[in-house]
Amino acid sequence: MHLPPSLRLLLAVTGCVLTLAACSSVPKAAPGYAVHDFGPLHGEPPRALSFPLRGTEVVPAPWLASTGMHYRLLYAQPTRRLVFVENRWAAHPGQLLELALKRNIKGSEPPAGGLGCRLRVDLDEFAQVFDAEGASRGVIEVRAALLAPRSDQPIATRGFGVSLPAPSPNAVGGVLALRDGVTRMNHELLAWLETLDADPAHRLRARCGA
Repeated sequence: MHLPPSLRLLLAVTGCVLTLAACSSVPKAAPGYAVHDFGPLHGEPPRALSFPLRGTEVVPAPWLASTGMHYRLLYAQPTRRLVFVENRWAAHPGQLLELALKRNIKGSEPPAGGLGCRLRVDLDEFAQVFDAEGASRGVIEVRAALLAPRSDQPIATRGFGVSLPAPSPNAVGGVLALRDGVTRMNHELLAWLETLDADPAHRLRARCGA
């Protein structure tokens, strides 16, 4: 069938438009992103506590229960929490911190029939904070509680905060600052537990061995 030239041109243009529309509807592949953990932590070797510790648990705040790497532009939008697009944690920060703590803090074995105390750490902040366009730091804030066997009643509680400068004002610099912050946090938590253990008023060996 012979079509007039004008109709053939109209059909050709319509076909091109439909083809372009179909191509634009195809979802684009998501860009690749880098996945980070803490790597080797160069802190003190694991030290055993003299009182029984049956477990260590880190509970992240709801806004930290994902693999997103958070940052805040304190100099421009201090109330806004942002996430790096091309960088992620290998697990959510609470899981990474919990693993680091378990590697560094070990309790003694409870006596036969005993349970041991439990260390609970609530993670409130784990982010890179930019104080200026070219200056940032890694900030970690936690609340620690040593819980009694059976009842889980707090024997002692304390808040900890760490803020260390990042070597570069980007996601990689934030990872390094937060990694060093975890090492320092581990050291401070362990020192706190050892201080509690040395205080006769707390009687941790007897209370945690119940």
